[in-house]
Parts: sequence; structure tokens; C-alpha cells
Amino acid sequence: MYFIGIDIAKNFHVAAVLGIDSDKVLHTLKFNNDEEGFEKLFLLLSSLDEISNFTVAMEATGLFFENLYLYLKAKGFKVILLNPYQTNRFREMDTMKKVKNDNIDALMIAALIKSGRYSKAYVSEDSYQSIKSLYRHKSSLQDELKKHKRQVSTLLAVVFPEMEKVIKDPFNITGLALLEKYPTAKHYHHASVDRILKTFRGIKGNNFNEVKATKLLELAKSSIYQGNGVDERSFVILSHIRQIRFINNEIEQCESQMLALFNQQPKLDDTEEQEIMNIIDNLRTIPGVSDKTIFALMSECGDLSRFTNQNSFIGYLGLYPTLEQSGNKTVHGPIAKRGARLAKKALYQAAIASVRHNKELNKLFHDKVSLGRAKKEAIVIVARKLAHIILAIYKNNVAYNPNRVFVAS
Repeated sequence: MYFIGIDIAKNFHVAAVLGIDSDKVLHTLKFNNDEEGFEKLFLLLSSLDEISNFTVAMEATGLFFENLYLYLKAKGFKVILLNPYQTNRFREMDTMKKVKNDNIDALMIAALIKSGRYSKAYVSEDSYQSIKSLYRHKSSLQDELKKHKRQVSTLLAVVFPEMEKVIKDPFNITGLALLEKYPTAKHYHHASVDRILKTFRGIKGNNFNEVKATKLLELAKSSIYQGNGVDERSFVILSHIRQIRFINNEIEQCESQMLALFNQQPKLDDTEEQEIMNIIDNLRTIPGVSDKTIFALMSECGDLSRFTNQNSFIGYLGLYPTLEQSGNKTVHGPIAKRGARLAKKALYQAAIASVRHNKELNKLFHDKVSLGRAKKEAIVIVARKLAHIILAIYKNNVAYNPNRVFVAS
């Protein structure tokens, strides 16, 4: 029996081979992240023993492991994915913890699986991987969108700070249309109420009227903005708006692609597809839980039925506070940084929505606040309760019933 640890990198990987009877490294191999490199590894291993006598392990680092992982699986090897947190903890307990290079990292991975003190990282099916890829891309786009909006908001605080008295959201249909036509207060100098209203003709979904146009014009002409750098600042604002419109469109396309995945499920038969669609429909019955929440959980957590109980689900999400101990005193700190970050964020946002729209969770929130919990801490408690409900509905495939407390078996 052989244990193979592989340290993953972008352009090359390093493999270390340990035998069953000794901690001595039998072989090390540095190979490129390409077909020739993969074949080089395969030839080395197949020259040592039968494929069934190997256990190969690597860290689930970014996406760099994926091609090698699938290649080795296709060749018939037993391949284990490890959470980098596990290997770091194993290194801390080892005498070589201060030494770090590619060969040592590969050896640590091989030694870890040989010791048996590990748990496998979850590898989701193709359909969930596709959702995950799209959802993370969407999250990246949303982060980029926020940056552009912050830049515009900062500039507006100088070039037309009074605008917010009429336009509460400068990034909705009305706000963007106005900024494209009048990026600063000085651009209203030759404007009239009729010209401003003309901007919105043909734009559906806006509620801009003559009263607002009149007020906006008055505010612009009495604005405290002195006109410094008006051309340059208007150019920057318009540049950001073009990016905002582009990113908004990309997000819409990404969401459409995600919805299409739910509707297709090409890997499933009719019965399985219907069951998954029923589960999704049942999750939608939870007040405060949107499709965005469901997308986040399915993309980051995969098949929720794999969680044996609520604690394992909560642990995977990282929805628990850190503990700070001093003597006999234990203080609950901020929420743990570990876990599925994007899914945790989506559940936190869903918890906020649930406090507004879900009577049961609204009561839970206010009960915790009345007992002295901080509002953010109470929201985390609501998020945990929401996670319990979601897991129970997913596993039992029933609609939300506020009169029941679901307990996943």
C-alpha cells in the first residue's frame, strides 16, 4: 500500500510517495500541470504497484486541483480531497512545522492520509459545480458593482450633494437616467422642467413627475458645488455609470443562466428532477428565503441531504460564534471566519429579511433582543434557526409550516 501526497500549484505539482511500513519518502516527483506531466506521474505510480494499492490525496485549493483530480479518478485511483485547514493543523503538530517548501507540503499530505486522522472534503456533482461557478461569478460582479457605486456616491457628495433630497437611490432607473444626462449640479444650468421630464419619456418603471423635476432644478441651481473640475468629474461619473450598466446586465445574464440550470438538470432522470424541483418550490415557501438564498446554499453546500444532522450543517456553514476564555469566564465573540462564506452571508441576509416577513422568526429575534442580546447576535441566532428549517424542508421535502418545529433526522 502506498500513500501519495500531492502539493498543488498553478503551473506544476509535487508528489511525495510513502510506503505502508516506513515513514521514509520513497519517491518525490515535480511535474507540470499538463498532459505530459500527468502521464509522468501515472508512469511512476504504475511502475510501483497496482492502481488499487494507492491512496492519493491533495488539498482542495482553488480550482487548480480539478484537472489532476479528475484525471486520476478516471485512471482508477482512490483520490482524497483534503481541507487545507486539516493539513495546516497536522503541520502544527509535526516537528517540521517551521519548514515549508513544496516537497515538505507534499510529504505532510501523504503523512496525514497515512495517519488516518483526516476527513474528506466534499466534492459536489457537476450540476452543483456549475451553479457554484455561476454564483461565485455573480458574487464577484456584485462586489465590483459596489465599488463603482461607492465611487459615484463619493463624487455626488461634492458635485451635487442636494440630489439625495429628491432622488433617494441614484442607481435605480430614475437616478441613472438623470446622472447620464446631468452628472453634476452645473449641468442643470440650461435645463428646464420640460427638458428634465423628457429624459424619462419611454423609460418604463419610473415615477418621476413634474413636482420632483421642479424641486430637483431648484436644488441644482442653488447647489453649494462651485464647479471645480466639473468636466473631469463628470467624465469619471459617466465612466462609472457605463460600468454599472454593464455589470447589471452581466448579473442579469448570470442569474438567467442559473435559473436555466435549475430547469434543465440534464444529469438527472425525470423522477430525480421532479424531486429536486419540488424541494426548491418548498424552500420558496419560507418567508424571507428568496431564490438568491437557495442558489447560494446549493452552490456552496451542494446536496444538503448529505448532512446527517443540523449541527453538521451549521458547522459547515460556520454559523457559530467564536469563544474567548479568560479564567472561568467565557465570552461569545464574533461569528467564526471559517465555513462557507458566501452561503453564510446569504443566510445572514435572508435572516434580516425573515425578521421583516416571517412572524415566527420575528418573534425569535425580538425575544433574544429583549433578553439583552445585541441585534447582530440575534440575527445570527435567526440565521441558525433558518438553516435548521431549510435543512429540514430539504430532507423532508415538505412546505414551510410555521406551526411545526422541524428536526432533521
